[in-house]
Amino acid sequence: MKMSNFKRILQAALLSVLIIAVSAATVSASGDLLVHFIDVGQGDSELIQFNGKNILIDAGDQDAGPIVKSYLRIHGVKSLDLVVATHPHSDHIGGMLAVLNDFQVGQVLDSGQVHTTPTFEGFLNVIDKKNIPYNVAERGQTIDLDPSLRIEVLSPTSTPFNNLNENSIVLKVTYNKVSFLLMGDAGIEAEDSLLSSGYNLKSDILKVGHHGSSSSSGSAFLSRVKPTSSIIEVGAGNDYGHPTSKTLSALQSTGSKVYRTDTNGNIVVTTDGQTYSVSTSKQSWSTTGTAPKSTASAVAWPISPVAAVSTTSQEAFVGSVKSNKYHYPSCQWAEKIKPSNEIWFTGSADARAHGYVPCGVCHPP
Repeated sequence: MKMSNFKRILQAALLSVLIIAVSAATVSASGDLLVHFIDVGQGDSELIQFNGKNILIDAGDQDAGPIVKSYLRIHGVKSLDLVVATHPHSDHIGGMLAVLNDFQVGQVLDSGQVHTTPTFEGFLNVIDKKNIPYNVAERGQTIDLDPSLRIEVLSPTSTPFNNLNENSIVLKVTYNKVSFLLMGDAGIEAEDSLLSSGYNLKSDILKVGHHGSSSSSGSAFLSRVKPTSSIIEVGAGNDYGHPTSKTLSALQSTGSKVYRTDTNGNIVVTTDGQTYSVSTSKQSWSTTGTAPKSTASAVAWPISPVAAVSTTSQEAFVGSVKSNKYHYPSCQWAEKIKPSNEIWFTGSADARAHGYVPCGVCHPP
């Protein structure tokens, strides 16, 4: 057995020891959104928890499967409402096989890109064997996890690029005034497409694309996103030179605080929709069979005022008295409406009753 494989199995075993000691308090508190960036080495894995519902995005490589499973159990996850496979590279879906086999999964959202590898074939076989509902992501879709949470699919488009990374599923998650942009392995081509899409890309927290490689995080893109915190999921001492000094410099030039799983370990962002805090926990793995020690730190961030998303079962929409379009409050065109010209609707039916039609950019219902 390779030492790297032994270390991962040992990590998973030690993580399991913690399950007994962790109480239900680790589950998302009512009203709080938790977004976990799990340290899986050179790969990606994120967990979104809100009001008792759970979304897993990617699961690292095959050796990370046991670590992800243990992490989910420690944080109170018994089933997954949605599993998102951003694209079929093994450092994103390799650990998915273990998760899909061991957890009840409501549905899988996939990039729709085919990859002729045993890992991807195994991923599809498990979905088929367990009869898990399977859907393909496309720009313009929304994920209805909870009425208070808006999750938009910004990428891929209906016309794919010639690169699997560029066809990664990109999600924007908005909870009232706090927003996350989760980029998968999307690079410059996908970023340019997003810049011309008309979507409001401004986000407080950016999950940096492609592990901080030089093929992502272009200056034009970062100037549009303007993240206050950026998170890079990357393995220590990886062979790819990730993250590159170019990307780190670009992120720092935006004034963004940078967190990295290779140096900070697991990173958890907690928000009540008004402000957010970032906590980190770096595991110190022991070979003596005792539970791992962790060091934690946290920082709270104020949020600059942005248009709020409704927290009722009917989403609020905004229009202008000078046009006949209604928008999501986060739409870039909504943000251009002067306050004196704003007209608010309690839902899409209310907007239509006043003679308004959906915006062609943000595509409200």
